[in-house]
Amino acid sequence: MTETISDMDLHAYVDDQLAPGHRFAVEAHLANHPDLAARVMGDLSTRTGLQLMSMPADPAGAALASSAALLEKAPTRSGWRRAAPFAGGALAAAAAALVLVPNGPPEYVDMALASHRVAMMRAHMVSQIEAPVLDYQEILTRTRIDLPALPAHWHITDVQVFPTNGEPALMVAVRTDGGQTLSLFALRQRSDAPERPDAVREGSQSVAYWRRGDMSYALTGEDDPIQLDQTAEGLNQSWS
Repeated sequence: MTETISDMDLHAYVDDQLAPGHRFAVEAHLANHPDLAARVMGDLSTRTGLQLMSMPADPAGAALASSAALLEKAPTRSGWRRAAPFAGGALAAAAAALVLVPNGPPEYVDMALASHRVAMMRAHMVSQIEAPVLDYQEILTRTRIDLPALPAHWHITDVQVFPTNGEPALMVAVRTDGGQTLSLFALRQRSDAPERPDAVREGSQSVAYWRRGDMSYALTGEDDPIQLDQTAEGLNQSWS
């Protein structure tokens, strides 16, 4: 049986939203593509790890946390966790047996995601006036927030300052020439985000997060984590 497996199929597989026949087709595909299987395993571990974090501690959980600590010492670049390639068609059973608890993204990523969703909502509300003007120097002077130079094909649709418990945060919503909607969230906070972007999937959006000195950033959009990670990499190399 030959069946084309898309990124949407993989997301649905991780979310356990596939019928048994289609799920088997995805597992057969992953069994023949170990690199892709490793990435999917990482996403499964992220979802299960978040569930475990809300459960009472037990010896098994402690062992999982210990394994996760060892994994964190290994070099990694993608928001998908690295895992050893699996042979055969028993990927689901392996996922259940080898779940690792990730550290997870910094807390400000939740704020970035919320600000993105608010910006998307504001864009469809007549009573909410958007502010599509970005003055880099004024932002830096008033908020001490330093921003990278945005690509020329990104058109600003809204700029908002958000209060936080400490420093103010900034959200810049954009629309690309290709019709994509993205938002860049910036906060003067020295977080534990990596210096190069990492990306995770959060519901229907992906978030790439990183830091530069005392600044923390997050780029949110509809792309899958790998594509958004690449976009954030380019953004991280360009500064005003």
